[in-house]
Amino acid sequence: MKLSNAILAHKLKSNFSFQCRKNLSHALKLEQVLFYCEGDDFLENKIYLCTWEHKPEHFSDFPEQSLLLYIGELYGSAAGKYANVFEFEADTNPWQLFNAVQRIFDHFDQWEQKLSQLAVDGNVQEMLDVSFRIFHNPLILNSADYFIIAYSSIIDTRPELSELVDPDTIFVYKKEYKEDDESQDYKKKTGAFFLPGYITETRNLCVNLFEHEKYAYRLALVEELVRFSSYEDALLELLAEYIQTALSKQLYVQTDMGYRLDRILSEILAGGNTDHGVIRQWFSEFGWRPEHLYFCITLKLAALDLEHMTMRFISGHIEKLLPYACAFPYENYIAIFVNLSRFGGDVEEALGKIVYFLRDSFLKAGISNEFTGFSDLISHYRQSVIALEVGNQKFPYKWVHRFDDIALDYLLEQCRGELPKQLVCARKILNLRQYDEKHNTDYFHTLHVYVKNHLNAVQTAKLLFIHRSTFLYRMEKIKELLRMDLDDYDMLLYVMITFKIMEAEEI
Repeated sequence: MKLSNAILAHKLKSNFSFQCRKNLSHALKLEQVLFYCEGDDFLENKIYLCTWEHKPEHFSDFPEQSLLLYIGELYGSAAGKYANVFEFEADTNPWQLFNAVQRIFDHFDQWEQKLSQLAVDGNVQEMLDVSFRIFHNPLILNSADYFIIAYSSIIDTRPELSELVDPDTIFVYKKEYKEDDESQDYKKKTGAFFLPGYITETRNLCVNLFEHEKYAYRLALVEELVRFSSYEDALLELLAEYIQTALSKQLYVQTDMGYRLDRILSEILAGGNTDHGVIRQWFSEFGWRPEHLYFCITLKLAALDLEHMTMRFISGHIEKLLPYACAFPYENYIAIFVNLSRFGGDVEEALGKIVYFLRDSFLKAGISNEFTGFSDLISHYRQSVIALEVGNQKFPYKWVHRFDDIALDYLLEQCRGELPKQLVCARKILNLRQYDEKHNTDYFHTLHVYVKNHLNAVQTAKLLFIHRSTFLYRMEKIKELLRMDLDDYDMLLYVMITFKIMEAEEI
């Protein structure tokens, strides 16, 4: 692995006394250390070690991208001409210095070789763990929608670091920060850059990763355990290159890999494999059994959230809040299937785990009925979607819409189908309202109240503020006009459906 002047200076200063008169380069260009021999031609990107006894006669042709480790003192103006010279004290042992430089190279070579191997396997998690020994601070890789892909395992062993990956903390940060103009500017940056502490509470050294020139991931080194070293920007950029390779490999592998629970559910909803035996086998590998009790939740995201790609973040957060749930984006919704049997509670208890998150996120949910088995997964997903869509129209102020609560409205909507209401509703009921308009009577309203009160004459008269005899007179007139038998169950049902459809139209 190639190193920089800055890395060597930092690593050597603990065991050697030296000075460098000019600014240190962070560029990873230095390849190896050589003892200078009289008459040697200087090569680019090399480290040369020499003593005052065997120093070159002329330094004017010393390459700008190379480094000279000089034991002794460069007298006169020569000392000010060469940017890349480390001047060590005259009693420095050259062999010890040589070996120390070699060990530095070995240390970073081992790291890069490990990164190269892990990148081939697509193992991002282990890449962050082996890199902790280089940076001594935790590393976090998240996607553009703030979903955490991987993080240094040290975070799990240190309680004081847990907030770095806590979904609630990330969610608050995401809400406050994603619309900020400064945030959008940071997403366009290439190379290493700092996110200041007033944004993230702790200084972050970051590198953005892009896919097809679009911001896709961010690798962050968090200044939590030790102070940042000046040379770490170049090392983080190198790590980001290997992680980019690993992510590409991981995406390729995932295309052909064995099923995950969300992929099984997505394929079933899309009308994929319908072999019930195969489906049962798939689910059994995740502990989901046909006799278990399930229900489905559907969340609809606003266009703004879709633009900022928050669907995967919210899916992951829901799964952390609600045990034994599988959440995934599907058809511009987030579909959530919950295994109530393994959760150990009922629907209300499950919703209690996420209701505050839904309200804080301005998300509304559609809830299916409970079910067992896997043959009706699609139908119960559709139930939850219908509950959300119809519920939002009828009760826009509610956060949660259950299918049971809107089932009648859905049925009435289906009753109308392709025909207008006047061709679906009972024609005689429509004629009764027209009669009222023409003769200034109140028969339509009287019949409506009577039907709503289960054909209870006393209660209807009371609600209409009329005498019972007056009500009975009205009903005789209504029966003459309608010529309908309300004692017939089917006819009464048709009349009730007509009134419900007309109520919905008026609303």
